[in-house]
Amino acid sequence: MKPIPKIALIFLLILFSSPRLFAQAPTPFPVGIAGLNNNTIHSFVSRDTGLFRKYGLDARLVVFQAGSLLAQAAMAGEVKISMVAGPVTIASRSAGSDSVIVGALINTLPYKMIVAKGMTQSDQLRGKKIGISRFGSSTDTAVRLFLAKFALNPDKDVVLVQTGEQGNRFAALVAGTIDATIVGVPLDITAQKQGYPVLADLSKLQIPYPQAIVETTDRLIREEPQLVKNYLKGLIAGIQYGISNPEPTKAILDKYVKINNAEFLAATYQDYVHITDRKAYPDIDGIRLALEEVAKRSPGAKGRKPEEFVNLRFLQELEEEGFYKELYSR
Repeated sequence: MKPIPKIALIFLLILFSSPRLFAQAPTPFPVGIAGLNNNTIHSFVSRDTGLFRKYGLDARLVVFQAGSLLAQAAMAGEVKISMVAGPVTIASRSAGSDSVIVGALINTLPYKMIVAKGMTQSDQLRGKKIGISRFGSSTDTAVRLFLAKFALNPDKDVVLVQTGEQGNRFAALVAGTIDATIVGVPLDITAQKQGYPVLADLSKLQIPYPQAIVETTDRLIREEPQLVKNYLKGLIAGIQYGISNPEPTKAILDKYVKINNAEFLAATYQDYVHITDRKAYPDIDGIRLALEEVAKRSPGAKGRKPEEFVNLRFLQELEEEGFYKELYSR
């Protein structure tokens, strides 16, 4: 047998001593996103900046047009992790699924209450028509929580009108068929420019609410705990990136949400920074409020405690391991 040439020997030594050459590619797994807007952009920031791959994940983001459709896909096992509104998970678990909340991105109501011209105070809403998308929706809940904050009964003091998505709601306000509605950024800017006042920024009223949460299943937590934990690491690292890097994050917002207006894009980014929870912890008081709303139409939710719908295991582990401290000290 001929001796191995020196150059070949060196190559073999490099080859077998380099673990990266033998590392397996991240296994792709589906992540469901309920709608594509500035309230659900967080996973796209983490994916497009390579932060999921940094933690060994190939997250395939799939956008669903409604939270109810995503809930069906989750129950069928078609997605492993979901980004959805808290009441969707609460309703699903109340009906017998093993869906559970493991994180939260937005723990407040990301809406502005816009009203007819000339209105300046909340008590002027008494007897008026307020537009929501549909009964049982997050806009319905948001309006009810807002009214309760100002001692107004949504079933007696006002008339709630189903008028569809926010573009249709604003059009109804302009047409005079309703007197108020709630919208997100940047439609509030358009409203103000046309003379319709913003009566209140609901995100500043200290009303806790699980507007955007991270959902998985008890089964996945048992079978693939590291996947869930790594997803949260990549997601939270993306939050830190988004807050620390305005221009690249605005580019990602513009790419997917298609704002196409510098003023609107700046306002949308500022809203994203304002409403995003930096540590992705669910607010138990917000879960309680959402649970009370779900219990009105779902018998399985009655008498339940908010803690039954949340698993903080991974976030607590990240805290104990110093993940947050290291991430936000950069």
